[in-house]
Amino acid sequence: MENLFVFLATSFVLRATAPRFKRYLICPGCSSYLNSSARTLHVRQTKGGDKVFFNEYTEGGVTYGTICVQMQEAYTLEDAESILVHYLNRVRRPMDIHCNVSMEIKTANRQLTITDYWQDSQGIDWKIKGYTNGRIVGVLYVKNISDTTVSNHDAFLDGFRFSGRGAN
Repeated sequence: MENLFVFLATSFVLRATAPRFKRYLICPGCSSYLNSSARTLHVRQTKGGDKVFFNEYTEGGVTYGTICVQMQEAYTLEDAESILVHYLNRVRRPMDIHCNVSMEIKTANRQLTITDYWQDSQGIDWKIKGYTNGRIVGVLYVKNISDTTVSNHDAFLDGFRFSGRGAN
């Protein structure tokens, strides 16, 4: 009986502290999980006319971020891979990233996915996932992965989807 009580108490605590994500449309052609209490998207336009959407949310010392770029032009998947890699390398600087472990690149269903592990100057570990279909670039990141479960941060990072309009 005591074990059942401990199990229920632990389950309740973990359930109460796990972030609540819900799928939201980011821009025409893609959706992603965002925290339902912090779903405001900030929008900027680049000099080249691309639209950049971003959201960041921190809970329990863990930061969940979404960056989505709706590009003016459609690119081949090969060119889009170069754009995504360049973009990932570019965002590392303002995030104070000092090293990355490896980039795992996968291609399937006319889209490309890059998974990487980073560490910033303070020794905090990150996991990121980048997506592209040649028309849209999406980057999701979780900062401080040691303070959350693998299932929580992977659910968030795997939640990006291309759909309908805007998808190649």
